[in-house]
Amino acid sequence: MAEPDLNGPGTTDYDRIRRLPFLYGFSMLTGAAILTAVGAPFTLFLTELGFGSDRIGILGGMMPFFQVFGIAFLPLIMRFGSKRVATVAFTARYLFLMLFLAVPFFLPDLNTVFWILFAAMAAFSMARTIAEAAFVPWSQEIIPRSIRGSISGKLALFYLPVGLLVSYGVKLWLDAQMGIDRFYGVFVFAIVVGIFGALSLLGLAGGRPGAKHTRGMAAFRSLAAPLRDKNFALFLVSSGTQYLVFLVVDLFLILYFREKFFVPAGQLVVMGSLILIGGAMGSFAGGWLVDRHGSRGVRITTQIAQVIALVGVGLLPAGGGVTIEFLGAIFVVFGALFGASITAANVYLLNYVPSEVKESYLALAYSVDGIIGGSATFGAGFLIYWLQTNPTTMLGVPLGGYETLFMLCAVVIGISLITYGLLREEGATGVKEFVRQFYAGNPVGILWGVHRYGHQTSEERRLDLTHKFGGARSMLASEELFDALHDPSFDVRYEAIAALGHLPRSERVVTALENMLVYDGLVELQHGALTSLGRIGAKDSGPKIARFMGSKNVLLRARAIRTIGDIGATGYLPQIRQVLANDADVDCRLAAVSALGKMKDRESFAPLLGFYRTFNNSSEKISDEPRSKVILLALAKILNREGAFAQEWRREEKYPGRRLPGLIKHLAAINAEKNRRVKKQDKKQEKQAPATENEPGRAAAESVLKTLQGLRSGIVQSGHKDRELVLQLLDGTGEMGTPHRAFLVLLAVVMGPVLREKSR
Repeated sequence: MAEPDLNGPGTTDYDRIRRLPFLYGFSMLTGAAILTAVGAPFTLFLTELGFGSDRIGILGGMMPFFQVFGIAFLPLIMRFGSKRVATVAFTARYLFLMLFLAVPFFLPDLNTVFWILFAAMAAFSMARTIAEAAFVPWSQEIIPRSIRGSISGKLALFYLPVGLLVSYGVKLWLDAQMGIDRFYGVFVFAIVVGIFGALSLLGLAGGRPGAKHTRGMAAFRSLAAPLRDKNFALFLVSSGTQYLVFLVVDLFLILYFREKFFVPAGQLVVMGSLILIGGAMGSFAGGWLVDRHGSRGVRITTQIAQVIALVGVGLLPAGGGVTIEFLGAIFVVFGALFGASITAANVYLLNYVPSEVKESYLALAYSVDGIIGGSATFGAGFLIYWLQTNPTTMLGVPLGGYETLFMLCAVVIGISLITYGLLREEGATGVKEFVRQFYAGNPVGILWGVHRYGHQTSEERRLDLTHKFGGARSMLASEELFDALHDPSFDVRYEAIAALGHLPRSERVVTALENMLVYDGLVELQHGALTSLGRIGAKDSGPKIARFMGSKNVLLRARAIRTIGDIGATGYLPQIRQVLANDADVDCRLAAVSALGKMKDRESFAPLLGFYRTFNNSSEKISDEPRSKVILLALAKILNREGAFAQEWRREEKYPGRRLPGLIKHLAAINAEKNRRVKKQDKKQEKQAPATENEPGRAAAESVLKTLQGLRSGIVQSGHKDRELVLQLLDGTGEMGTPHRAFLVLLAVVMGPVLREKSR
């Protein structure tokens, strides 16, 4: 459903998607300009001028620090609209960079040069603040909600080739020349490209001025809503601390490698481009996953990895076999982790913020990020400078400036991930379940299947892919399964319903299956949906499932009863007991048996035993025997001996007549030990255990029953909570005639724990 454009006529999702190429163009051109203007080339420019880490930290931290002023421009944004303000400010910020070109006229006076650069960066940063304070809330209008994560990833992906080409071109340019003058051509290129990028915003829709009642001081009064939002406050802490570390690593990782491993300037520019590669991959993958599973799993998982990476980088030995390829991989990893993490948080914010007050929420978030990130960047530069000029040790270990900084960053990321874990996010996949997708089954195969599913495929191929998605038990393919529910093929839809029953329970999965229940006339689909709801334990779906307990269709009625048992909806026990007692169809009564057993309804034990006797005394025992075992299994569940009964019966059925003697001997030994009998008497009990033949007949069954009945006194004396129910089983055999071997196995299995219990 399209979100309304609150600042003007409605804009459909189709119109927004049609205009997205302008957004891609803006991202690519602006990214290239930033990369060459204030990225790695600017850091290297400052080092070649002779500035220390303290002044580099000041100049590098100015952009995020100026974000604090974003709130101040809310009235301007509401008055003129996000589109006009963002376009003008993005264009103006590159014009201020022309001050860089004045630097050679004041060399070698570094103090004057510093203040020229300070003025340029201050003006650039202020224009950037105005532009982004307008653009961030505007982006909620530009991108449809359902694809915000994917579009964020695509923006990074489309920017990647531009970033690589620009980085490689800058490397060639810097390595081919000597002296400080070689940087000025780079800055001119950045200014021209940046202006063209800013003008591409004119092709996007939305961003109109706010309503009259939202302008002026009313824009500041609207800040009351986000300031009272405690969940939003948690987000600000998590976002600000993550942004802090991102800025520190982006600025100081290059300097760290330059000083510790003596990497050439041109090579460092290429490594800076590797951060772009990693960032693009991380943003694309993270955005794709966020659209499917929410942001929680992506954000927290990548932040845990960030902590590990930061500690690892801080412990790198100088030299010592560390290759350029290894250092390059570090840049890729950091880029991927930060890209995925920041993308996840950005999408969460856009989805969480109410559209009617988006400007106040997003301007506040933007400003708080600047306060935390900008001030920390200043502090990081001074921390490194202080540790380098004042050697310090802790527990006898020298504290290097960069190493200490990275360890502190790991602690800060820990704070960020903890606060993010406290955020409310409806329908998000939990962290544990999110991680499980990547080691359960075959995640590579799933992703390839997802890729294939989006192409033209035959019914047979779609059916096969849908079946594999379910078998993988992974949410990675959940969107494809949701789409398959509307496939023109009945078989594909049915397979998709079955596959959803193998996924972890989530709100979206439950809702999709519940929607299938209304397909009146398509009994098989309704039956499949009932089965899958039971398999995932959708307890909240009880009322919608229970509606089918009154269905005229026996298949649906029986399946609904079983599903109620699967989800453990004990509130429906009275209705299920009535089905057991009164339903005219034996399949529905057996479904009630199964449900009562799953819910371990002790009150139904006697009726279940009576129902079993009707099968055992039937003239068609052979045909009734498979159905009667359903009742035995339910009785075993009520007595908490399901696993033991199933195991022992499989052994007895595989080798008829060979397992029962062992069970009887075991019970006799328990009874003998409990009553402190002598060894001779114990052997006598063992001799009483019948040596049943391979096909035990009536005499063998009666012999086994007689032996079990002989242990009744031990059951009577037991203090076990199931004593009365086991006695009902023993006493009920007298009315059965010759009991089936399955009943004898059940009796032997449930008697063991009762005999072991101390006497009352």
